[in-house]
Amino acid sequence: MTIVEILRRAIATETPSESLAPIAVENWGEIYKAAAKQGVFAIVYDYVKSLPTAEQPPKGLKLQWALNAERIEKRYHKQSALAGELAEIYASENITTLVLKGLAISKYYPIAEHRECGDLDCFLAKSDSNQPYGIALRENGIPQSCYAAGNTIAKQAGAKVEIGFYKHSHINFRGLVVENHAFCTAVRGSRNNKRFERHLQQLLATRPTTPIGQSRLLSPCADFNALFLTAHSFQHFITEGIKLRHVLDWALLLRVEQHNIDWQSFYEWCDTMHFTKFADAMTAIAVDKLGIEISNPDIRTSSKLRDKVLDDILYSEKKVSGTKGSKFTKRLKIIRNRLLGGWKYKELYERSAFVDTMQMVVAFFIERNPKI
Repeated sequence: MTIVEILRRAIATETPSESLAPIAVENWGEIYKAAAKQGVFAIVYDYVKSLPTAEQPPKGLKLQWALNAERIEKRYHKQSALAGELAEIYASENITTLVLKGLAISKYYPIAEHRECGDLDCFLAKSDSNQPYGIALRENGIPQSCYAAGNTIAKQAGAKVEIGFYKHSHINFRGLVVENHAFCTAVRGSRNNKRFERHLQQLLATRPTTPIGQSRLLSPCADFNALFLTAHSFQHFITEGIKLRHVLDWALLLRVEQHNIDWQSFYEWCDTMHFTKFADAMTAIAVDKLGIEISNPDIRTSSKLRDKVLDDILYSEKKVSGTKGSKFTKRLKIIRNRLLGGWKYKELYERSAFVDTMQMVVAFFIERNPKI
């Protein structure tokens, strides 16, 4: 049994009709490692607990699994509490905290606490005092960003703030690492990137948001989440690869929100940004491998690149984020991964790896402080 087959059963709303052969004792260790590597450790443990006692992992491994799954839950609660505290501080200054992925996506999971969350990615906007959860807009429908104010307020609250990248700052708020986004996505060096960013920010500002629990944290609309998850996962896929957690985020979003997303607009933007083949592959994996049922005829559910994308997710070793090394070293790794991307550019992105990489390098030097 593979880690993908286990995930399919872990998220199933009904017990699958087909039964699987018990996992051999000697194979549990590999499944344990794969679950940890792929960011689905606690989700897989949910399946482990559901098995008859005789089919579960050896006692020692199961205990270790339980302890680590409990740590994930505790970290989730701690991060949620700290994020809520920071959002309260921002709210006192008339600033709205919109959450990008992470906590905003965990609500789609069978157990929200089992969605592993790292940093808190957020976009801060000036609140509209005339309506609850409303956002003040500029004339072009773009929200009035509070990026700089967010950094200052966090520093005044005792947080450590590092500003070294145009897209977002890093805020360490009592152990919670926050990415305070000036832009949702990378915008340097491309008119289409800037158009896409404007569209995302308009969705944040003009579509209904949902409070996360009892906090001041807000989850964006389904249209934003669909486009942002696709863009975020694709860029990571191109530069360093992604994990099954990214696929699971997409699959569970689809299951809940498939009738609440403007798919015509979604696919038009995917075509413009060259995300289409990647989005189709992710959906095909969700449907064919994870068992997500799609009843909306507007959603494309097949992809010739499904297995190629899944194999890369499972077996590629090109991670950059979270690895040791200077910023310069990591940039060189990203450039290397892009140039050596091979099939990803030719078959998936349908762009020149060399041209795309040179565009990124040139933009780094001539567009230090981009605007949209």
